[in-house]
Amino acid sequence: MSPSHRPARWSVAALALGLVAGLLGCTAPRAERTDRPSVRVEQTQESLRQRVAAPAEGPPPAWSVPLRRLDQEVGEIGPVILVPDSRELRAVDRATGQERWRHPFTTGYQYVIAGESIVAADSDDGGMEVLDAATGVTRWRTAESQDVVVHEQTVFARECAGTGDSATCTIVGRDVPSGRQLWERPADRFARVSDVTLGARTPYAPASGRYVAVRLSTSPRSAAYAPVAPTTGRVGAGRLPNRAWYGFVAGDLLVTTDNDPARGEQRCTVSIATVDAATGDKGWSGVVFSGRKEDGECGKRLAHHHSGLTLIGAGTRLVAVTADGRPQLVDLGTGRTVWKGAAVGVPIDGDNQSVLVRGNADAGGLALLDLSTGVTRWTAPDPLLSGASASWRSAVTEGLVAVSAAEDDRPIVLVYEARTGRQLGRYPGWLAGAGADWVAVSRTGPDGLAVDLRAF
Repeated sequence: MSPSHRPARWSVAALALGLVAGLLGCTAPRAERTDRPSVRVEQTQESLRQRVAAPAEGPPPAWSVPLRRLDQEVGEIGPVILVPDSRELRAVDRATGQERWRHPFTTGYQYVIAGESIVAADSDDGGMEVLDAATGVTRWRTAESQDVVVHEQTVFARECAGTGDSATCTIVGRDVPSGRQLWERPADRFARVSDVTLGARTPYAPASGRYVAVRLSTSPRSAAYAPVAPTTGRVGAGRLPNRAWYGFVAGDLLVTTDNDPARGEQRCTVSIATVDAATGDKGWSGVVFSGRKEDGECGKRLAHHHSGLTLIGAGTRLVAVTADGRPQLVDLGTGRTVWKGAAVGVPIDGDNQSVLVRGNADAGGLALLDLSTGVTRWTAPDPLLSGASASWRSAVTEGLVAVSAAEDDRPIVLVYEARTGRQLGRYPGWLAGAGADWVAVSRTGPDGLAVDLRAF
């Protein structure tokens, strides 16, 4: 099912937590530069509650906190760790585990960290609340905001009066800290700001660029993407039709993708179109490729959908796969392949420095590549954790790489050192978040659900 057929989402992925097995570090070849489907019965976190967990390997938890439900990533802002519970958000001191503050919500919510603020959107009825990260105090709120999308400085939403075809709607941009309205543009009930950004990871808002991509439309079928300046609402001249998958801005380019190969086409093609956002001048259009799953089917996505990323890359450079199945970095401005990986593999995760590659989209050994050069930093054996599992999670940070899923119906989290690939930890539980020197692991026990912070 392509993204246009999903329910509208906001820029945080729902979290169902799980984990993985071992790793060895070794040096691998330098990259080349250029100018059977199976039926799976998913074990839920609740169903695994009574199973005997394998002993933990690695540093003991710095602290643990109990909670009722966890379906979002644990995040970090300054000296605190944010723990999202079902109807409240808690800030916990990073060093001691002491609670700094907690903020209750009357409904389900989803949150994004934006600078020194936290934007929490109502999951049910619309509306949002912006909190001060230091105190948890509400800075401002709205009641009728839909499809909330957050960048570091600006929050965007659709606001409508009325319902159905008679609704009158606008797209509104507001300053995150103050709530001051920056601009408003007439729209309809299908219009929304795209929540796809190259290299952005939930629950963190991407940095604000010159434009955001807005899907302007008079109906779902005639939707087109346009670039809008985030602080003024000024619309650039670039236009691209909605092609059912992704519309986003990369540098000064407006970009759309179609990740569904043409009927009968076997190469896992992803078609890309670009225009200059400001002038509308036609840019590079061409194809890259997605990786294959273990059963040979095309993965279609360019990052694992449980990684917290939609697209891997930075600036105007996008990580994809070559026609012969190797990872590659493509410059969207020119279509030039910056580098090709030395070995076959599928990019599944990454950050602005590294790309995590697996043998297939959902199985196989691991490798960490340098984002700028494609050089393989280290490789690791297959962790034997299925990427097709709903409990699969991964994270790549400046200091750590973590993967998680169920092993023999027991959830495992594996943690590696990003620089060397040395395995630092193996913990029973589900990966709930990661930073430069910590991972959060959720687990169930006799007293219910808890989150442990493991520091390295």
